[in-house]
Amino acid sequence: MNAVTEEKALLSLLQGVDFPPCPAVLLAVDAELKKETPDQREIARHISTDVALSGCLMQVANSPAFSTGRPLNSITQALQILGTQQVFNLLVTQLLKVALSGAPDVSLDRFWDSSAQTARLAAELARRLRCVRPDVAYTFGLFHDCGIPLLMKRFPQARAALAEANVADEQSFTEVEERHLGTNHAVVGYFLARRWHLPSFVAEGILHHHDYRLLAEPGRVSEDVKRLISIVVLAEHIIRLQAGDHGEQEWHKAASVACESLGLSLAAIDDLIEDMCEWLA
Repeated sequence: MNAVTEEKALLSLLQGVDFPPCPAVLLAVDAELKKETPDQREIARHISTDVALSGCLMQVANSPAFSTGRPLNSITQALQILGTQQVFNLLVTQLLKVALSGAPDVSLDRFWDSSAQTARLAAELARRLRCVRPDVAYTFGLFHDCGIPLLMKRFPQARAALAEANVADEQSFTEVEERHLGTNHAVVGYFLARRWHLPSFVAEGILHHHDYRLLAEPGRVSEDVKRLISIVVLAEHIIRLQAGDHGEQEWHKAASVACESLGLSLAAIDDLIEDMCEWLA
């Protein structure tokens, strides 16, 4: 199946899922970044037109996940110190969270708290392992499950399907979703990431983040995609262990290929898990 045919097949699965539009400020910043010589003053001007967005962006930029050792006091300073791509990733993070937070008729506080914790831990793992950029790991950790709120809006039975998928020991997570819903959150998240101009390898990682067989197949996806998927499934496993949840099956399915992608033995992973549990505590 070629890429165009495969994408049409994926779109056919969505069955009327309502994607939030990409905000004008993000389109403006993305257009500036695509110029041969992007102007940081223009990027800062576009972002600063939204005071609430600027405040949220600076709060995240000054968080431990992105700390540079000194406080950042303006969007211009954040661009100079963190770089335009990292600030763009943070911008996407804030805008997409706002766009999705009010999607279903149920509270998503727990979903976002869990996603934020996964993102922080993924960034720390990336920093320690030096395998992908921490800011990219943070963005991927926060939004690899971004299709879930849209599924919950579209399908009343989505919550039950997700609960069953989380404890499935033979079928993949997305296979369980497709059996109940006709689609899955990875496909939805992929098209949302594409629409919102996330880096292509981040969108690809979102599409495949439950398909652990790909991690063992040379050439199917890039090494960056493999490492992002491996870091996030490890981060989620550590968080669940810390919370005393031993019922999830994802790490059991992913462990061997994830270790290989990260270049670590199972013994080294066990030591890392112990260190990260202490870090979380």
